[in-house]
Amino acid sequence: MKAPRLRKSILALTALSVLAGCATPPANTPPGALKVVYSQHYPDGSYLKEQPTEVRLVTREATTKNVATQVGLNLLLLSVGALSFQGFSKDGLKGRAVDGPTDRAHLRNPIPTDFVTQLQARVDTAIRDNDHWKAQTYTYPLVVGGGYARLVYENLAGTDEATYRLKTDLVVYRKRGDGASIKSLMAPRTVSCADQSAQAWPQSRWAEGNYLTVKQEMDALLAACETKVVAALDELLRD
Repeated sequence: MKAPRLRKSILALTALSVLAGCATPPANTPPGALKVVYSQHYPDGSYLKEQPTEVRLVTREATTKNVATQVGLNLLLLSVGALSFQGFSKDGLKGRAVDGPTDRAHLRNPIPTDFVTQLQARVDTAIRDNDHWKAQTYTYPLVVGGGYARLVYENLAGTDEATYRLKTDLVVYRKRGDGASIKSLMAPRTVSCADQSAQAWPQSRWAEGNYLTVKQEMDALLAACETKVVAALDELLRD
């Protein structure tokens, strides 16, 4: 399966080594202690080239440019006898920085930082309140993977002002086994927190208050992710 353009693809064997490296077992971990960490790597082996720091903007113009580029590439493949054609999705576009705001605080992407801290607190509380979980020793941490966020246009066609929906893409996962068992080579247990805002608004609406609505919607999406992860802890904590 073709990985999204926003991510960089790597070989499966390399992915296993990367996942092992970014989820190194902590030394002398006491029972009940489970570390939550951030990684640019997804559990499928793809990864972000750099850590996301801001919400980005994917416009209709970005897709138009990519369509032209892709059509040219497909014509080239056809001219040399290739039978397969390459496509793309707007959800795989990296987007560009948002122009305009005098204060960019509301455009900050909190997933690699604040969200990890908040999820750590939720997980700590859940484990502390569960006699079985707090008696276990956890070899590998809980990983927050990826975490890019963008305002993505809704419809390519039309003459009306484009509307945008805030979209996040992150996966929370945990490697299995203890490093010496066959389970350590199995796919990690995962919880997908890819989500989007319920409403789509014109950029002018998102831009009010230096993009205050972006922060409010991001907070809501990440709060829902926290709840989803805590509800799945029984599965995530099993080796």
